Amino acid sequence: MADFLNTGLTGLMASQAKLNVASHNIANADTPGYSRQIAVQTTQPSQYMGYGYVGQGTRVVDVERAYDQFLHKQLLQSQSQASYHQTYSDLVAPIDNLIADPDAGLSSAMSQFFDAVQEVANNPSNIAARQTMLSQSSMLVNRFQMLSGQLDQIDASVEQNIALAAQDITQYGQQIARFNQEISRALGVGNGASPNDLLDQRDQALAELAKRVNVQAVVDDKGMMTVFIGNGQALVQGTQSATIATRSDPAQPSRTQVTYQIGTGAAMALPESQLSGGELGALLTFRRETLEPVQDQLGFLATALAAKFNEVHAAGYGLDGSTGEDYFSGIDLTQPVVSAGSQGSTVSVSFVTTPLDLSALRPDTYVISNDNGALSVTRQSDGKRFTDLSNPIDGLNFLGVSLLSGETVVIAPYRDAASKIGVAITDPRQIAAAKDDPTGTVAPGSGPADNRNALALAAIQTEKFLYDNGTGTATATLQTAYARTVSALGAKASEVKNGASSSQALYEQVQAQRDNHAGVNLDEEAANLVRYQQAYLAASKVMQMAQKLFDSVLAIAG
Repeated sequence: MADFLNTGLTGLMASQAKLNVASHNIANADTPGYSRQIAVQTTQPSQYMGYGYVGQGTRVVDVERAYDQFLHKQLLQSQSQASYHQTYSDLVAPIDNLIADPDAGLSSAMSQFFDAVQEVANNPSNIAARQTMLSQSSMLVNRFQMLSGQLDQIDASVEQNIALAAQDITQYGQQIARFNQEISRALGVGNGASPNDLLDQRDQALAELAKRVNVQAVVDDKGMMTVFIGNGQALVQGTQSATIATRSDPAQPSRTQVTYQIGTGAAMALPESQLSGGELGALLTFRRETLEPVQDQLGFLATALAAKFNEVHAAGYGLDGSTGEDYFSGIDLTQPVVSAGSQGSTVSVSFVTTPLDLSALRPDTYVISNDNGALSVTRQSDGKRFTDLSNPIDGLNFLGVSLLSGETVVIAPYRDAASKIGVAITDPRQIAAAKDDPTGTVAPGSGPADNRNALALAAIQTEKFLYDNGTGTATATLQTAYARTVSALGAKASEVKNGASSSQALYEQVQAQRDNHAGVNLDEEAANLVRYQQAYLAASKVMQMAQKLFDSVLAIAG
């Protein structure tokens, strides 16, 4: 009867353990990252009684969590990609709306400006027409400056968000390292039993990390998780976590650079190629592949317009006899582009202006580096590397550049041009509409009604003088060059928007699979409660029966 009683007691204890586990599941049904737990039950060793082996009841040997390593890895990857595409889509949409807007964009302002130039060509002696041209010129440069200012604000926001993302990565890495320590301690105290709640919390921290950057995680036989970010940089190793931070890029001080530091070692710069996926990957890729190119293209248009218009305008004469005057200010291709290298060297790159060939120019950024004494220039848009600097590259002269070994410098010749362009002419009479001086010796066709130079200025609108096709033939006008920018930006916005939709759908699908496998089903847990309660009551009945039988034996003996 003692065995009878003990058998009932083991059933009672097992049912109680299952009730505890089910209650814990129900309490954490809405806890993010929680995995359903299951009490693992087995039989007690049976005992030979002469007539056969008799069971000795049951026991709970473990509490497992519903966990699928393959599903978890898929979830992390899909979460990182969904976060990447959604962040990128959110970043590119405002720029696309700004640049492509028919009213707020540049296309309408340029059309209105050239319409005013054409009106001066139609009435070169009309002061009102000239004043209208000046007004439209001011509106055009204001549009350039407004667009540049909006892009600068987005730029500043991106730089700030890069720093915040790096800070979050560091914090989640530290959390995972602390969980590693707590899990290792719990495994020792529990003789190898899994600390399920700690494992869930560590996985949840890893999931939050995956939103910021692409992650890969490996768990060793001691329960320690090693975490790699991006394309293989170790963030967490055991109980040690690296620090991800930001600093100003020595080769481009206006840009934020992501750094990596482990322990007391020196912080080193992480190449952007090693930081893929998640919010941080999206921010860096957006800055490199969308924001900076748009800034360069906008500045390039301002540079091309000013340089071409000034060249033609300077060849003509105003009503007051003035000549050789620039029409637009703030842009002077005779001045070199000066920048500081990563080790302090001053680098000067000049435009090729003798002769001035605007079709050779490209709206791009260039990285000059000295690798063990060998200078090279890398074009950012396509990654093309130039090692022969004796010839101009995209209308820029890199000959004479000197850098220290291992030093780099970034040259962005058009990045700020749109914010600097202005109108140099203030007197409408100085608009050089005439081919010859109308105040001097009157040449054939000259005088106040001379509109030959104004016609040349108006013709700039439809003249192809940009984007040499490699054979010396220009292929684009100002409008078509801007249309290229709008088209490329729209294509990128559509691409990342579609990517955001598809990656979010994939993430939700994997999340549903994970929830189906590891999530808490309240209906199922409610049914389990009833079942475990019945088992608990049945086990208690066994104990009651054992007690009655024992009391009967005592009564007989008494």
